[in-house]
Amino acid sequence: MDFDRWLQRFVNTAEKFLFRGALFFIVMLFIVQALMTEENIRRYLSTTDQLEGEPLAENIQEAFSGSFLTNKDVPGEEYALIIEAVQPPGSERELFILLNGKIAAELKNEPLKLAVSPGDMLEVIGNVTGGTPAVVRIKEVHGTLSEPMPGYEIVTFGERELLAWIIP
Repeated sequence: MDFDRWLQRFVNTAEKFLFRGALFFIVMLFIVQALMTEENIRRYLSTTDQLEGEPLAENIQEAFSGSFLTNKDVPGEEYALIIEAVQPPGSERELFILLNGKIAAELKNEPLKLAVSPGDMLEVIGNVTGGTPAVVRIKEVHGTLSEPMPGYEIVTFGERELLAWIIP
């Protein structure tokens, strides 16, 4: 009997202590968050400025002041892709190549030669009727490009799909 009363008092005391401690920390959280809105106090309470290093704005200026190598900087270096579309049997297709979001050419039955620059994005959009999708393939790559590789292909029904990023 004594143990039951002792255990009940101990549990009640522990619950009161835990509840008061949790309430204290929640109130402290609100107070500290309110104080962090003040610039002078935030300098003393927050150490993130000390841990982060250089401000981002300085690094951005250094990055944009550098020069980028394009195919116009290398004499005689031109980039071009030969793109072909394989039409599925028994269906018609109307496919367009988008170069950086703008229509650059229409894919017909013969292969298409398209001049590109590093950083360009090629997409395919259009319409393929029937139940079989069309295959759009990079047949050849002129110039020294690491992406796209010759032979890369996508299968499409004409939804807007990424064909390639031009990476030297």
